Amino acid sequence: MGADVNFADVEIKTGNLDASKLEISDRTKLISPVHYSGQPADLKEFSEIAEENDLKLFEDGAHALGATYENKRIGSLKYSEMAMFSFHPVKHITTGEGGIIVTNDVEYYEKLQLFRSHGITKNNLVNESPGDWYYEMQELGFNYRITDIQCALGISQLKKLDTFVKSRKRIAKRYDEIFEDNPYFDVTLEKENRESAYHLYPILLKDKFTNHKREIFAKLRQEGLGVQIHYIPVYKQPYYQKLGFKNDLCPVCEEFYKREISIPMYPTLGDEDIEFVKDKLFKVISEFD
Repeated sequence: MGADVNFADVEIKTGNLDASKLEISDRTKLISPVHYSGQPADLKEFSEIAEENDLKLFEDGAHALGATYENKRIGSLKYSEMAMFSFHPVKHITTGEGGIIVTNDVEYYEKLQLFRSHGITKNNLVNESPGDWYYEMQELGFNYRITDIQCALGISQLKKLDTFVKSRKRIAKRYDEIFEDNPYFDVTLEKENRESAYHLYPILLKDKFTNHKREIFAKLRQEGLGVQIHYIPVYKQPYYQKLGFKNDLCPVCEEFYKREISIPMYPTLGDEDIEFVKDKLFKVISEFD
C-alpha cells in the first residue's frame, strides 16, 4: 500500500507490544498491536495514544479468538476500529485456512468488501450504468473470498469455541501450578482485566540456559516434544533487512526471542501428557545446569 512500518519493542513478561515504547511522528497513521499467544495487549493505553494523536487502532487477534479484555471478547471493538482473526488449522477454530476481519465502521466494511473481490462492485457506481450486467473495478483489489464450504466448517467450529478455550485455560492453569518457582525457566504473566485464549504457552529460559537454547530445543524434539519458537523478530527477516532495518532494533524483543520456547498447548492435552511435558523439560534443561 506504499506505507512504511515502524517496529516498537515488547514487554518481557508478556511478549506484547509495550505502549510506552511507541514512537509517534506526524507521519504515523495506525497502531496495530498483536495479542501475542492469546493474551490481549493493553488496548486502553493504545486507544488513548491513538486518540491523542488522531490515529487508527487495528487489532491483530490471530491468537486471541475467545480471549477477553475488561470482560469483553476481543473483536468487540470497544477501543479499536478493526480486529482480525486467523482460521489457520493450528488456531482455536479453523476453516482450513484464511481468516476474518470485523469492524463497526461502514466505510471500512465497504472498502474491505472491495479489496476481497478484485475491487469490483455493482454499488455506488462512478459511471452511468448501461444495463443490469454492469459492474465497476474501483480499486486494485485481490481474490480474498472465502468459500461457502469453508464458512460452513467455520460456523460448526465456532459452536465449539468456548469448549476449546476452556480446555486451554485448564491446561495453562495446570502448567502454571507445576512450573511455579522451578529453577529452569519463567512463564509469561497474565495481566489483570483480561483472560488469555492461550493459543500458545511460552516459557522463557533463565539466563544461564539461554546460550544452550539451540541444543535444548533439539533435545526436546528428540525426546518427543513438539516445541517451537514464537517468533523470530520480524525485522530480522531478509525482506525487512533489505528495507534497512537492523538487527537488535528492539532490545527487549531480542531478549524475549533469546529465551522463548513454546511448549505443547492444544485442547486435548491430558494430565498424563502434561506430566510428560514437565518431565522432559526438566530432564533436558537440567543437563545444562
